[in-house]
Amino acid sequence: METTEHAGLLAGRYACGELLGRGGMAEVWDAVDERLGRPVAVKMLLPHLAVRPDLRARFEAEARSAARLSHPNAVGVFDVGEDAGRPFLVMERLPGETLADRMAEGPIDETWLRAVAIDVLGALGAAHAAGIVHRDVKPGNILISADDRAKIADFGIAKSVDGGVDTTATGQLLGTPAYLAPERLSGSPATACSDLYSLGVVLYEALAGEKPFTGSTPVLVAHAVSQGAHRPLAEVRPDADPGFAAAIERALRMDPDDRFASAEHMRDALAASATAGAGAADATAFVEPPPADATTVLAMPPSAAGERAPVAAGWSPTRRAVAIAVWLGVLVLLGLTAMGALAGSSRNGKPAVATPTNASPATTVTTPPTTAAPLVNVTLPKLPGKTKGGHGNGGGD
Repeated sequence: METTEHAGLLAGRYACGELLGRGGMAEVWDAVDERLGRPVAVKMLLPHLAVRPDLRARFEAEARSAARLSHPNAVGVFDVGEDAGRPFLVMERLPGETLADRMAEGPIDETWLRAVAIDVLGALGAAHAAGIVHRDVKPGNILISADDRAKIADFGIAKSVDGGVDTTATGQLLGTPAYLAPERLSGSPATACSDLYSLGVVLYEALAGEKPFTGSTPVLVAHAVSQGAHRPLAEVRPDADPGFAAAIERALRMDPDDRFASAEHMRDALAASATAGAGAADATAFVEPPPADATTVLAMPPSAAGERAPVAAGWSPTRRAVAIAVWLGVLVLLGLTAMGALAGSSRNGKPAVATPTNASPATTVTTPPTTAAPLVNVTLPKLPGKTKGGHGNGGGD
């Protein structure tokens, strides 16, 4: 890596080391804040651009926007200043990788990626609430800390939507074309909704291993995006969680009104997809069957002596109560059925004869209950009438 051209301390405080990266507008250096003894990252406007008032104003607007945002998932800005005519800002230094680095290593774990997306959406939600649109959400601007937490960085082309400096007043298209929403490519201003579209492209690429829309030039990318045709994520990654894939596809819709209304709504959708996936896993979990000798009969029928029906050992009080209630109901039903049968045998208000002459007493026989309704066998007495050749209710021979 290159070393800084600055001898000594930047602004008498920041000792710059290696060059971490360079963009079209600024470069970022590894540095140490010698006053506080902590590692930092210093972002400086390129020398040939520092002489342009419009670009200096844009850089200063970035510093103000970034300094207004305080969120655990956004890279913090500690200081701003100028050295040798070059404006700079001092940021939090994260020793980890970027999402782009992780994606270059191979397939991304879906569960891990969902957590990264939820982190980023938390920071975007805070930025949008403060009236700040990021405008350049891409894998290289999502940093992964040492504890695997994601932080959104580089608000270098961020714009305040509440009356701040409009850095695209000249008509310059800022941002990485492959991640820009269709309305941005057609010249419309950046919005919170376009940030969510860009994150949708990032998540699609991380899972599918390819961008939804491609082209060798910004014009071709814009044309592909305007057509709105891409391979559904469920087709590219059929093993992906359907809820997660659906949320990403919604973020990629052409019409901004069809996307998520806010970063909070998108975050809630991703969190819900995680919960739904966990529920589906629980539903398919193996349940061990009971031992072969376990008692499966609720209760045995009462004995003739009126003994209590045994209940399987180990039953809960609730289960015992249900079994007792069932048998009490059976006994009541038996009694009502017998009474109804006797009452139906009376004629003209005369009581039925319980035991006819020369007949043995009637007996009631109950059968153990089965899955069908309980049956009651009641022997009814014969009523007075003809004993032979007759056709009365008493029956014939």
